[in-house]
Amino acid sequence: MLDNFLTPDKTPRKVRYASGTDFVLAVSGAAASGKTTFCRGMVDFLAGQNISAVHVPLDGYLRGRDSRNREKLSGYDPQSSDLPKMIDQMKTLMFKGKSIDLPIYDHETGNHKLSRPIAPARVVILDGIMSLQYEMRERFPNLNIFFISDDIIIRGLRLLVDMEERGYSVYQALQHSDEEFLFYNKWIYPQITFSHVKIWVGKQRELSILSE
Repeated sequence: MLDNFLTPDKTPRKVRYASGTDFVLAVSGAAASGKTTFCRGMVDFLAGQNISAVHVPLDGYLRGRDSRNREKLSGYDPQSSDLPKMIDQMKTLMFKGKSIDLPIYDHETGNHKLSRPIAPARVVILDGIMSLQYEMRERFPNLNIFFISDDIIIRGLRLLVDMEERGYSVYQALQHSDEEFLFYNKWIYPQITFSHVKIWVGKQRELSILSE
């Protein structure tokens, strides 16, 4: 089914893309749902088809955790990300066809690591909850993918990640999971309206494409 969208008549190339870019995929959905693993797998799959692709994790534009905590901002809130910088760098990558230095966010420490260079490619895969935020989706992607699941799975996967990768105690993780779920429903779930492809996530992060 996904292959049906990777055709000019289904996903017309945006005229603003640089000459070397044909497709821009935006992959959004709840945190810890497997978006990054999917995006990396997509890059590998396309490479096997001799199609150049680049994975762009947008978490790098998150503000530091201390800064967000002082303002009591959820990571799902668009104000938690440096959207002006994100948009400027995406224009450079996709419209100007030039490399960028992508900032890298460390979820364990809540701080940024050194940036890494990202070069243009035929397919650009935007990975993260900001990829379908209005300011992004109106400018860049021509194929929108949204990861969806049951509420209990969304909350459970987030809880596991908070404990395993961020060092939260079970009590901290439960509280954080409850709080973040409310913000997910406010800021992220409405993005499903703009998706072309919906992917169902199971308890073990197994994926399946939902038919319309």
